[in-house]
Amino acid sequence: MTRLNRLSGWRRNLLVSAVAVGVFPTLIACSGSSESDRAPVVVIGVDGMTWGVAEPLMKAGKMPNLQKLVDNGVGGVVRTDLPTFSPILWTSIATGTRAKQHGIEYFSEMGANGQPKPGGQPYTSNSRKVPAIWGLAGENDRSVDSVAWWVSWPAEEVPKSRIVASYAAQAQALMLWKPLVHDEGIPKLTYPDWLQEDIAPILAEGHPSGPLVQQYNQRFGTVPADWQFAFELDRFFRGVYHADQTHQDVFLKLLEDDGPADLNLVYYGSADVSGHYFWRYRQPSKYNYEIPPTHVERLGQHIDKAYEQLDVWFGEIMAKLPADATIMLVSDHGMVASNPDNTQNKQSGGHDGAPPGTMVLSGPMVKNRGLLAPGKRLLGGIYDVAPTLLHMLDLPAGSYMEGAPLRDHMTDAWQLEHPALPAKDYRQGFRAATPPMVPDGNMNQGFIDALNELGYIGDDNQPLAPQAPAGPSGSEELDEDSSETDLNQDPNGTK
Repeated sequence: MTRLNRLSGWRRNLLVSAVAVGVFPTLIACSGSSESDRAPVVVIGVDGMTWGVAEPLMKAGKMPNLQKLVDNGVGGVVRTDLPTFSPILWTSIATGTRAKQHGIEYFSEMGANGQPKPGGQPYTSNSRKVPAIWGLAGENDRSVDSVAWWVSWPAEEVPKSRIVASYAAQAQALMLWKPLVHDEGIPKLTYPDWLQEDIAPILAEGHPSGPLVQQYNQRFGTVPADWQFAFELDRFFRGVYHADQTHQDVFLKLLEDDGPADLNLVYYGSADVSGHYFWRYRQPSKYNYEIPPTHVERLGQHIDKAYEQLDVWFGEIMAKLPADATIMLVSDHGMVASNPDNTQNKQSGGHDGAPPGTMVLSGPMVKNRGLLAPGKRLLGGIYDVAPTLLHMLDLPAGSYMEGAPLRDHMTDAWQLEHPALPAKDYRQGFRAATPPMVPDGNMNQGFIDALNELGYIGDDNQPLAPQAPAGPSGSEELDEDSSETDLNQDPNGTK
């Protein structure tokens, strides 16, 4: 089935209107209505995912869909970069550039002194200095669906796209449903504008007291309120689950309504937040204080359960895709035990030492190598993602991008059929970056407050001081690939 037979609602409505006024031939000629038989590319972004958790679950048969992806392609790790703040890294993944180049240097505005500005606003998409992959695809006649990528609000007006933007990412659940209770809603949450109304029922289900509460309880159970510290961790993580399930339902709706676009992107935060919050309960021996055995019994499987839920979501996506789809699963960094002495630090799992991220490339056009052996798992770096996606879409990589297309992981037949194109400078003509926008109401402060509650930033909006990994666990992630002895190096080997 070609994309022409899966036209989105706005394209169908436009075609109907065109027929009514007698301009159908002209519209077909200029609309770029996706007659292409190009195999869809699907990017599954999973913040903080690590093989240290996923591999044992996969071997135990508890992540069967991840196993299918690996069995139909190649699995390994990607180098990340410092600092490992999600807005920076996910923007680097989407642009192929470093923070200084793309302009997103922290959660909120940075000053000339390299520190967050007092009272600085959270970065928004208009503050980005270079185009993101969804814009590059849409501007070059490729259809795009993107859901919940970091720093994608306000939703950009990208041709041939449906964008569901993220203002808050991991804190998203605290405001994602709020368009339903605000008179004006969150402006520019989607592009096209009508899409926000289309997904409103899904947002409603994500309400903090909505039906997802029971879903969460079935997967993770409940925590007694008198376990105050653990109860707060569980309360915050519930919000992240609500956001991820909402993102999943929106993404599935886009796939179900019209079939996959040429480029499809979706983001999940639950692996990251579960790792931050519950690592002390998963590996209590890594910490220099006693953790109540009853808490370990109740919470020790939360990280594994989060990964198992992610695997369910992977399977739901895979079931909606044609056989020729290429899937890239990627995380921005890994996760290890951290903060071994601080009993009150919300984050007992961390990534300050830049443990490598996870990557899987899967599909008929990917060389079938399975999960690579420890010590031989390096597939590339986060800066290689954007140029790789461009080549998968038969577009040139950006001449200014730090990384390079990972063509060696594709089959010889694919490489012959899709020759590399000369690099191009997509920055030419790109709009100028402007200061962060502020949503209606007090949502910007809500974003900062939520990140503080989640343990991502301090009370003063400053980065929390990096902590050393807890004992031997700090090296476990690195040991799985001995070629990554210095993961603070970029893919090109420079600091």
